[in-house]
Amino acid sequence: MGYKFFHRYRYVLLALLALLGGAVACYSLWFKPQIPECRAVIWATNRLEGETLRRALLISVVPNGARRANLIVNGSFFVGDARYSIDRVVVADYQRQGNNYTFTMVANNKRPHDSLTLPELNRRLPMVGQQYHLRIEQIDSRHFLFVSNSEPLFVCTVAS
Repeated sequence: MGYKFFHRYRYVLLALLALLGGAVACYSLWFKPQIPECRAVIWATNRLEGETLRRALLISVVPNGARRANLIVNGSFFVGDARYSIDRVVVADYQRQGNNYTFTMVANNKRPHDSLTLPELNRRLPMVGQQYHLRIEQIDSRHFLFVSNSEPLFVCTVAS
């Protein structure tokens, strides 16, 4: 009885299996969550050997393919009275497990307006080979919280 059922409806069962496979493929290609395309402003102040270091950065997160993101970093770095312009595109590969992401910095491309040349200050920005372990949580439809292992880093806003 069971064999005759499968033999009689084999094409219908194969068609249903193909539809199920197509639905899974569509989900993974178009509806699977990725890194949000968003922007954030970061103000940071640090003290290093008696000097005050201040950063004012605009970070734009732009997905680039399946497991790659471009981080466009624009802003200023202030050391005492000196001001350095930052204008870079940092390319990062990432792996995702749920809301947890591991970013590996692949390239750090300086643009022509970047004037930061001091190696000790460059270490304060993402460098090639560094890994960052982040958690990206959606606050609402337009805001995402980027959190490191120890602290929140920034709130990223999606353009409306």
